Amino acid sequence: MIKRLFISLRDDTSGTTIIEFAVLAPAIIGMMLGVLQVGLSMQAQNALRGIASDTARYAVVEYMKKNEVTNTVIKNQAETIGEGAPYLLQDSFTATVVDAGTQRVDGAFEKTLTLTYTPPNVLPLFEFASQELRFERPIFLIDE
Repeated sequence: MIKRLFISLRDDTSGTTIIEFAVLAPAIIGMMLGVLQVGLSMQAQNALRGIASDTARYAVVEYMKKNEVTNTVIKNQAETIGEGAPYLLQDSFTATVVDAGTQRVDGAFEKTLTLTYTPPNVLPLFEFASQELRFERPIFLIDE
């Protein structure tokens, strides 16, 4: 009698699908969230490059129009561009602009634009801290 019970339990396959799902689901969901986190970081790095290009273009155009282009004006413009569409970097996005220590090009003012951003964390259950992204770019304003 007991031998039959063990044989029937061994051969019974009902419910195996839910058990397999319960075992594998956390790993699969964790991997999907990891891919999402990497994708957010890659999108944010690409956004920082775009913001730097847009800001450099703004600074050069305004300088050529004979408008005053200070480090504060460039910084504020970079933050405005970054917080607006299509980038929408809100929480931890910062921009800094400093004059370059040594001017590498004669007849031009060189400034260094540094953008930093920490993407949102989509893996809170795994205690994963998003890495701060940083992008630095020189801006050359030609002195005519």
